[in-house]
Amino acid sequence: MVPCLKNQSMLLLSLKLAVTIGLCLGVAVAEVQRLQHPAGDDGSLRVLVVGDWGRKGTHNQSEVAVQMGKTAEEFNPDFIISTGDNFYEDGLTGTDDAAFDESFSNIYTAPSLQKQ
Repeated sequence: MVPCLKNQSMLLLSLKLAVTIGLCLGVAVAEVQRLQHPAGDDGSLRVLVVGDWGRKGTHNQSEVAVQMGKTAEEFNPDFIISTGDNFYEDGLTGTDDAAFDESFSNIYTAPSLQKQ
């Protein structure tokens, strides 16, 4: 390679690397929404963890949702966390995708599961 072209290639590569690092740093320091929730008197937090919750109320999903509501009513969790693996095939198309309501909002309706 001609020395002049080699230097231009290195300069371009260095510029791309600098931009990439800058973007990564910008994302890393972006403010993340923080939710503050006080711990119990003994310093504990109660957490209900859910994963692979099913689709559209089928395969016992609705029955499990009813039992989760009863459990949460007694357990009174501070947080409910989803581990994912919930929307199959094409995933969600956006924040207003009907699949979210069909497989989550319209299924997990117990007041004990509606913490904010």
